[in-house]
Amino acid sequence: MIWQITKREILDNLTRFRFALTLILVIALMVLNAMIFVSSQYPQRIAEYSKDTNQAAESLKTKSSNLSELAVKGPGYLYKPVSPLTFIAMGEDKNLPKRVEGASSGGYGIDMTTPDFSFRYSWSANWWLQYPQHTSRKNDSLPSFTELDWTFIIGLVMSFMAILFTYDTISGERETGTLSLLMSNSVSRATVLLGKFIGAFLTILIPLFIGVLLNLMIVNASRLISLSGGEWVRIGIIFVTSAVYISGFLWLGLFISSQFSHSSSSLLTLLLVWIVFVVLIPNTMGVLASGSQQVSSRSEISRIEKTKEDEIDNRYKGRDKLYRMGSPSDTPPKIEVLRMWADYLKEHADAKSSINDEHLNKQFAQVEFTQQITRLSPAAIYKYAVESLSGTGFARHKRFVQRARRYKQQFIDFIKSEDKRDNDSYHIYLLKEGLSQKPVPSNSIPKFSERLTVGVTFGGAILDLGLLVSLALFLFTVASLAFMRVDVK
Repeated sequence: MIWQITKREILDNLTRFRFALTLILVIALMVLNAMIFVSSQYPQRIAEYSKDTNQAAESLKTKSSNLSELAVKGPGYLYKPVSPLTFIAMGEDKNLPKRVEGASSGGYGIDMTTPDFSFRYSWSANWWLQYPQHTSRKNDSLPSFTELDWTFIIGLVMSFMAILFTYDTISGERETGTLSLLMSNSVSRATVLLGKFIGAFLTILIPLFIGVLLNLMIVNASRLISLSGGEWVRIGIIFVTSAVYISGFLWLGLFISSQFSHSSSSLLTLLLVWIVFVVLIPNTMGVLASGSQQVSSRSEISRIEKTKEDEIDNRYKGRDKLYRMGSPSDTPPKIEVLRMWADYLKEHADAKSSINDEHLNKQFAQVEFTQQITRLSPAAIYKYAVESLSGTGFARHKRFVQRARRYKQQFIDFIKSEDKRDNDSYHIYLLKEGLSQKPVPSNSIPKFSERLTVGVTFGGAILDLGLLVSLALFLFTVASLAFMRVDVK
């Protein structure tokens, strides 16, 4: 009996205008998404990434001619690899910083005690990680559906079509009296409800499957993109996630439809619910949440850095005291002078690093708090899940920064290991005069890399995937219980 109900629902949906509209709209948007991606978006970003990484590699090669210079100046810019699945979820990648900087600074000292203010020492502070802010926006955490990607097509368009497929499934039949006629047969209400759901679910998956298939055919046909096996697995998980997301709206539609005897009333109610939970909450709640946790501006951070630097200088009674003890560039240098200068410069670099890390961590906390609030919207949950699986958005950017921080220690360990091999070195880290002056093979320097494996991306999406499944099961339960109590007459 359930198959007969399902078959009737499928045939009814296939002959309705809403199916044709969904089919045309989804195919058009999916094809347009793929065409834009392979013709302009991806080639441009790959070209920029290749240019940036090549320049970074050349810079690293130049610095490898002297281990002490490499140690003090650091690895330079660390760039975030471009995910080949950005056509699925752009994830605000174009607004988030594309790199982490291995920043360094230096200066020179003048002997104020001499009449001619003679030059004493040219110094370089130890490098630290710096996080560019100029390309990011304050509310990058907010779900944005302005990009033509899968999260827009499925998150907005398909969720809207799901309520159009179900708003009159029960209320419409109550109006015409066919529901009471159907229920007069020896068929359980659970069978009727499940048959209607399966019929709507299979019907709405047809446009989605065709649109996704055409989309992937165009993307895969591009010579610029070669999707790996892991990326195909992630695409499969995203498709299943999309099906779960759509099923939640189908159950919502069945629940609301069972509560009204007129299809117009159920449609108006569903539209209101859709607007609130798909459009309003991700934006209004996101803005309110991000505004509740203020983060210091870049200018305020600069003032904090200056205060900390002055504090360190006062503790050392300024560089004049250090110069009076001696300069690291003296020949031969004094070990105690090298160590004092090393401690002094290290304190400056550590202070900058600590302040920058703390500032970024507060920004991350603000974004995570905002995302927790916007998860009241199933559309936001879906978007966050797909972004994590695609390797884009905030979750990916946070992993990239964490990987850069681990690479910093890996780089430092490499410098110390290479320095130990030089018996002529003073082994005082991180002072250019205290380290080996010999070259180091550029191919032996640890290279920064970031792998977007299935395990890593799935782990980042596990919370949102669990929420989507839980929401679909909750709506299924609510719809079932409501239909059991409804008066079919």
